[in-house]
Amino acid sequence: MSPFVKEIIGAGAVLVAAFVFALAAHRLISRFAGRMDNSQSNIATDALRAARLPVVLLILLVGLFVASGRLTVSGESAGRYSGLFQVVGALIVLIGLTNIANLVVAWLSQRSGEQSNQGHLRLLKKLVILAIWALGSIQMLSILGVKLTALLASLGVAGLAIGLALQDTIANLFAGFYLVADRSVRAGDYIKLETGEEGYVESVGWRNTRIRLWANNIVLIPNAKLTQSVITNMTLPDQVLSVYTWCGVSYDSDLELVERAALEVARDVLNRFPGGDLTYDPVLRYKEFGDSNIKFVVVFRAVEVGAQYSLQHEYIKALHKCFTERNIEISYPVRKLVWSNEPTLAAHSWAASASGDGHRSDSTSQALSTERVIDETRISEQTEMND
Repeated sequence: MSPFVKEIIGAGAVLVAAFVFALAAHRLISRFAGRMDNSQSNIATDALRAARLPVVLLILLVGLFVASGRLTVSGESAGRYSGLFQVVGALIVLIGLTNIANLVVAWLSQRSGEQSNQGHLRLLKKLVILAIWALGSIQMLSILGVKLTALLASLGVAGLAIGLALQDTIANLFAGFYLVADRSVRAGDYIKLETGEEGYVESVGWRNTRIRLWANNIVLIPNAKLTQSVITNMTLPDQVLSVYTWCGVSYDSDLELVERAALEVARDVLNRFPGGDLTYDPVLRYKEFGDSNIKFVVVFRAVEVGAQYSLQHEYIKALHKCFTERNIEISYPVRKLVWSNEPTLAAHSWAASASGDGHRSDSTSQALSTERVIDETRISEQTEMND
């Protein structure tokens, strides 16, 4: 048998073996993915199915490369076209990674279910795919023997210049990605900032976050500043929140009666008006002895942020009416003033001025002498007490 026929038989055997291995890999991946397919949103199953075709193509490509090496005794043919095989293999890998990236972004989009995050996800998909193909292109050019040192140096300098010029924009962009991934602030959440602004989150954009205030105005906050601020998210972990109503009653009030009346009014308001959490029983806690009254707080819960204001409004009206009917005093601020009955120089001076100019000097002298007598009497009494 001639060497050429042996080469043909060997190459054919390699191709058949590669085809068998590719078919086995296809069936194995399909069966494994079928066992993992517990739900439609299983990202691992979708990734396996997306990688199935690239794996099969890579096995066939390797078989073709090995078979081409057997066509000549010296093996120069395989060495001559090895770069081409590597480039084709890199293209197959890039296509597979692109498909997986699309699946991951689609899975994230389905999981979030928020329209405001779709822009971030689309941008993320484009950036990931761009990075994959950029790195893959550099690798393929390197395989083909293209010198990339000068090109990479130029790209590095250009990237540094662009990064310095757009550092604020890039910071806001990545902060937006962090907010979307962390899900600490989402569209529809009611948040309160450390600066005092509060409202509903309209959207989390690439550069800033939009918040609609109660005045129906939009506040734009850069994402980088938002991630560095102290935020109170009143929608997390759920929308139910406590409503605190402070009040104070007179020291002469019956505190047991006050507690019963305030809680009865709270339960009645929660039953009559929408938005109250009926699963939570209102509580009253006395807090402190104030300057003019005994202070207490009544706590009940609302099912969402918007309902707290109407419920508190109705509760204050009903509580005031109840306390009025039961003669429970919501006391006003009181200050106790202590008056001294001792005559003073100022009082005598005023009396002298009121009696007329002619008697002013005599009245003043009399007031001074009176003050001396009072002072001497005080000194005498203090000496006797000490003795």
